[in-house]
Amino acid sequence: MVENSATSNLVYVYDLEDGWIEARLVEQSGADAQVELEVDGKKQICKVDLKQYPDQVLPLQNVDENGKLVPVEDMVDLPYLHEAAILYNLKDRHVRCLPYTRTGDICIAVNPYMWMDDLYSEDTRERYAKHYVYSGQASNIDPLAPHVYETSSLSFRGLVFDNTNQSILVSGESGAGKTETVKILMRHLASLSGLSDEGNESARVVKKVLDSNPLLEAFGNAKTMRNDNSSRFGKYIQLQFSNTTTSPLQVNCSLAGSMCETYLLEKSRVVGHTNGERSYHIFYQLLGAPDDYKRNLWSGLANTDVESFNYVGYTDTHSIEGLTDAERWPKTVASLAQVGVEGETLRELMKSICVVLQLGNLVFEPDPDNEDNSVITSDTELDALADLMGVSNELLSKSLTIRTMTARTEVYKVPLNATAAKDGCDALAKEVYSKMFDWLVGAINKATSSNNAKSRIGLLDIFGFESFEVNRFEQLCINYANEKLQQKFTMDIFRSVQEEYEFEGIELADVTFSDNSDVLNLVEGRMGIIAVLNEECVRPRGNDVAFVSKVYTMNKENVTLIVDKFHRDYEFGINHYAGPVVYDSNQFVQKNMDTLPTDLLECVKQSSNSLMCNEFSKKAPEPAAKKKTASRRTSNSLVSQTVWTKFKTQLVSLMENISSTRTRYIRCIKPNQQKKPKVMEPISTVEQLRCAGVVAAVTISRSAFPNRLSHHVTLEKFASLCSSKVVEYHKEEMKEDEDYIEDVNKMLSVLLKPFEDINKGSQSFVCGKTKVYFRAGALEYLEQERINAMAHRVIVIQRIVRGYFERSKYVNLRQITIKVQAKARSTMCRRRFKTLRFAAIKSQCVIRMFIALKEVNERRRERKAIIIQNRWRMAKAMELFRLYRNAAVMIQALARKAIQRPVYLEELKEFRENQKLENQLVTLQRKLEEAEKKRIEAEQKAEEAKSAAPVVVASSEAPKAETEPVAEEKAAAATAELTAQQQALMDESGKMLEYLRKEVFKLRSQNSTLRHDFDLLKENNQKLMDANASAGASFAALNNHAKQLTKGNQKLMAELAMQKQLVSNYTLEQVELKEELKMKQATYIAEVHSRLQYQRTMTQIVDIIQMRCRDDRLVDDILALSDDCESDYMNGPTGIGMGGMGPSSSSGGGMSDMFRSFGSATNSTPSRGITQRFMSFFGSPTNEEPEPPPPQSTQSRNAFGLQTFSGAFSET
Repeated sequence: MVENSATSNLVYVYDLEDGWIEARLVEQSGADAQVELEVDGKKQICKVDLKQYPDQVLPLQNVDENGKLVPVEDMVDLPYLHEAAILYNLKDRHVRCLPYTRTGDICIAVNPYMWMDDLYSEDTRERYAKHYVYSGQASNIDPLAPHVYETSSLSFRGLVFDNTNQSILVSGESGAGKTETVKILMRHLASLSGLSDEGNESARVVKKVLDSNPLLEAFGNAKTMRNDNSSRFGKYIQLQFSNTTTSPLQVNCSLAGSMCETYLLEKSRVVGHTNGERSYHIFYQLLGAPDDYKRNLWSGLANTDVESFNYVGYTDTHSIEGLTDAERWPKTVASLAQVGVEGETLRELMKSICVVLQLGNLVFEPDPDNEDNSVITSDTELDALADLMGVSNELLSKSLTIRTMTARTEVYKVPLNATAAKDGCDALAKEVYSKMFDWLVGAINKATSSNNAKSRIGLLDIFGFESFEVNRFEQLCINYANEKLQQKFTMDIFRSVQEEYEFEGIELADVTFSDNSDVLNLVEGRMGIIAVLNEECVRPRGNDVAFVSKVYTMNKENVTLIVDKFHRDYEFGINHYAGPVVYDSNQFVQKNMDTLPTDLLECVKQSSNSLMCNEFSKKAPEPAAKKKTASRRTSNSLVSQTVWTKFKTQLVSLMENISSTRTRYIRCIKPNQQKKPKVMEPISTVEQLRCAGVVAAVTISRSAFPNRLSHHVTLEKFASLCSSKVVEYHKEEMKEDEDYIEDVNKMLSVLLKPFEDINKGSQSFVCGKTKVYFRAGALEYLEQERINAMAHRVIVIQRIVRGYFERSKYVNLRQITIKVQAKARSTMCRRRFKTLRFAAIKSQCVIRMFIALKEVNERRRERKAIIIQNRWRMAKAMELFRLYRNAAVMIQALARKAIQRPVYLEELKEFRENQKLENQLVTLQRKLEEAEKKRIEAEQKAEEAKSAAPVVVASSEAPKAETEPVAEEKAAAATAELTAQQQALMDESGKMLEYLRKEVFKLRSQNSTLRHDFDLLKENNQKLMDANASAGASFAALNNHAKQLTKGNQKLMAELAMQKQLVSNYTLEQVELKEELKMKQATYIAEVHSRLQYQRTMTQIVDIIQMRCRDDRLVDDILALSDDCESDYMNGPTGIGMGGMGPSSSSGGGMSDMFRSFGSATNSTPSRGITQRFMSFFGSPTNEEPEPPPPQSTQSRNAFGLQTFSGAFSET
């Protein structure tokens, strides 16, 4: 921020990125100055060249004593008036959500990009209406805050009390808020008519007028890169009022109707739009309608969306101003019903829109049999379109692919190629939509207009200035209209004031302003762009390149025409008031003609859609003026049908209507391109201010005199303010205005002397020839002084009357007054006592307070000391506590160790016993196994003993009786002993073995399950490995295939480039051969003419010799010599035989091939005449019979030869 102590050196410095930035002047020497800037929060010292600033002075800031900006509502009141001050004043108000600023009579509206309810509430409307319409005081006395309601209120006031038609011109760039401003004005003007009863007829008229505006938006607005709801046409809405006001005390002016005129609808948007934009809203609303309605309207519309139609296509924007297209559809239908479009009429209107959509789905391709012809390959779409239009499929197809041409009395059909057929289809779609739009405007006017209302207020909402990367015919028309409006603004604001002051003999400082007369002369001059373009449209072979060439040739001295060597042959540039614009003239001639082919026109006339049929059957209006000659009449008729001529006629009519009214201006400013609230881009805003002429307008308003009165009215109103010594005025004495000038000068010099002193001596008034002109505030000052003087006289009269009444009360109140005084003195003494007592008590309180404060401080000190001691003791106790705690932990550990050790030893003993038992179990198992072995061995031995017993008996019977019982006893004893000892172990071991078998079985089962799972995992793993290997192989194969495809693609691209180069070379060779053919053809024609002249001369010589020579032999020799000369000439280097053509004769092309047969014919029959040889070459083929020889007379033979020769060349 700048320093508060140096407000006089706070300035603005120009910057290329930020426009104007705040700075503080540090030092100035000559043409250089040093300023302090704040860049990224840091202060820097920069050097400034003062030569780049007007008068070599930096513009000062409008700040107060603290260095803060002082914003104003009317920029005429800015102390320091310049471009930077205007910019920062607008920026400050824009950030504070104050979009409107006054500049004299001009209202500047900065688009806030948000709706503010308080700014447009009903209370606000009534406040502005009461102040500017119904109060009866001047509009510049105690004005309210700037608002568009001020402009509409003043227009309504001028209409009602002055009985003068009004116009409000709303201008600005696209996206600056012009359309929304016009809607706000319409609503306010409708409310000013004083309608409170919604049921009366006037209220219904108001509703129709207000509801018609959304209809025009639906059919004429579209989303662009700059604005989501941009008007793609211009409109001049005339609100018609029925004014029967007879007294200012009772206003009786109601809205009776409206009339709308439209200009230059952007028809090209019907068939295409750039990415990020949309076509007209009605297409999206119709496609967003309920499916039942679409199905009942047309079966082809069922289950469709925006991507089903090529003219509409995909869009990422589905809502405009907070409402979707489906939500807007019922509102549009309701608005159509308000103006009488409902039922079958609405159905036919929507079907016409469907026709436009369906035309975009037709596909045209070259005819396979002939590429110069075209066919419609989308049969389904064609059938649907024919059914929708109510015409036959064959008629519609022929109308789109064949063009009927008329040459004098002959009519013939010309097939169209695919491109021309598609262009014709687009032209039909654009014309249908344009006709429907014009019909809708007419329907709205029919429903809302009034024939009895003569008073009107016009609201002009026309397209803003446009400049894109590629600017075409539509942008040139739009910018031309803005140039005309800018000229009107310049004339109204600047020239009219200057001319009036010059007439009155008042000196006015020169004010430089932008005059666009050169641009208008370039566009609409005698040799301007309009005239050249219309001439190209009339010329048979007129084209865009020739149009641009003529524009440069005929207007090379015009400084507004940009001449750039880098421009292409179809480009030209114009320096408009808003900046330079380069235009692309492609299709200028075609778009300017804008004629629909007869075939398509007749096809539409046969449609079953009565709305389309009636609109296309209407005849175009005839030209106003008719010339005498037929050629001139035809030329004027063609010119009158061009788009630009129609638009110029409409624009001239518009300017005449505006010129006949009291015009007020609203300049709309677009603060930023991102459409963000409370954000202003300085560079673009400054450019708009320059284009709008706001700086010059403010300068004029400041330097001019906004208020004026006639001389005798001035004397009549203000002569009573000064003494009779200065001026004597008698109302009954009537004088001329010039006789009052001296008296008015004397009177106002005295009365306005204090006002001039307040304004630092500036002249506050000027006397003209017929009027007195006052500076801003001077007339208000005189009015206030006049009111004060009258108020002073009234006060004197009131003082005398009141004194009489009050003196009678004085005597009665005197005694009462004495008593009251005594009581008052007593009260005063007691009050003084109470005051002293209160002071003493207060002093005691202060002393006690100091004592208590001292005691409090001591107690606080003692408390803090106790806290410190407490902290120190706590620290010592904590240290001792930690020591004791560590010792207790140590003791507890030892005690737990002593308690747990016996338990540990007992558990260790038990563990060892368990180990011993386990060892014993193992030993028992081993013993069991050994006992089992012994048992088995014993059993085997017993078996062996049993088997050996018979052998012993057979050997000796005596020992058997003795030994057998003993052996049996021993065996039984051994077996019993063995069984008794091992039975217990056998049982225990059997149980143990059974348990172990079960465990083994379980483990084997688990092992088997795990093995099976392992096998499955192994198998899956193998499959995965195989699949991975297969995928790797496939990937490698695909990779190799992709590389091969890439190489093949590169080869094909190289071959394609070579083929394109060959095609280009062939094209160049073809062009060269065509040029050579034209040159040779011209040479041959000249040679043939010379040969015919030679033949005529030779024939005349032979005829003279035959008539005058008497020697027949000499005549025969001369005839033979003539034939030889003719044969030699025909075969020579200049003859038709082309024997000496040089290099061209050896080539395969050229005229030598064309005349080779002719040369051979002349060589084979040298005796034949030139006429017969011409006939043999240009006549019938060789297999046909030759025609009879020509007549032998000289004249007939020459005529016959010329006729044959000319006919032959016309055929070739």
